[in-house]
Amino acid sequence: MTLRIGISARLLHRPPPGTGLPQKRLQYLESNLAQWIMSHGVVALMIPFIDKPLVSMRRRPLLDDLVEQLDGLVLQGGVDVCAETYGATPWMEHTDSDPIRDEYELDLLRGFMGARKPVLGVCRGCQLINVYFGGTLVQDIPTQWPGAIAHQDLALYDGLTHDVRFESGSRLARIYGQGPHRVNSIHHQCVNQPGTGIVIEARSPADGVPEAIRHSDYPFVMGVQWHPEFHTHGETRAADPDTLDSTPLMLAFLEAARRRSSRVRRLTSGISRLRPRPPDRQPKSPGPTRTDPQHG
Repeated sequence: MTLRIGISARLLHRPPPGTGLPQKRLQYLESNLAQWIMSHGVVALMIPFIDKPLVSMRRRPLLDDLVEQLDGLVLQGGVDVCAETYGATPWMEHTDSDPIRDEYELDLLRGFMGARKPVLGVCRGCQLINVYFGGTLVQDIPTQWPGAIAHQDLALYDGLTHDVRFESGSRLARIYGQGPHRVNSIHHQCVNQPGTGIVIEARSPADGVPEAIRHSDYPFVMGVQWHPEFHTHGETRAADPDTLDSTPLMLAFLEAARRRSSRVRRLTSGISRLRPRPPDRQPKSPGPTRTDPQHG
């Protein structure tokens, strides 16, 4: 059966002119992310954000249906996680953050974690996984991490790259080797205090900034600060040809999804075989034959 991978939506609450839907909330995903996932023979589906009051008449919670129908979750990058979401004071008065999206994606995490289905977080998604488990974030690396190198340049965007080194014994080191490896960098926030069960998988060797995490108690819950979907060297706006190949990471995620899906199918099949069969219906014995009376 073809795997179905859910992708969290980016939310655009105030669309710019020309979208054809003024004053309406839009939901979207970045096309490279969908192509990265689907290039490995699976189906990628964006999970829509639905206002909770609009689904109150459903007999079954929407989240349960979504999680049941999908084999794994990828959290997109995007705006900052709100400082209030992890109990902090915003570092500046006006920040580029979205509490509605925070709540929506945290709900998705609750569902997929509860089902122990694999989760991969990209950039913001990495940070949100840490927050979900009670961790905190560095809100602005340039002003709050002494000695930091550049981790974001809006003019260069994914053209900005730097080295990362994977921790000894980490899942990423088993996949790629410790490195150093070259990745793109488009973030100004990062993990500060790791959440419960969160371990650091990678750091920038130049300044020690955390670059990847995983949860130690789940089969596959991982976040990376770089955008592996942009490590596609066939793009016209080509990434650094020396950047880390994104294929092994996606294959590891999909293998975890495939194992989880196979276990569920085996369990379901076993339960089906153990169900008692209804007793065979015995054919009714024919009643006495009625004989027509004799006529004289």
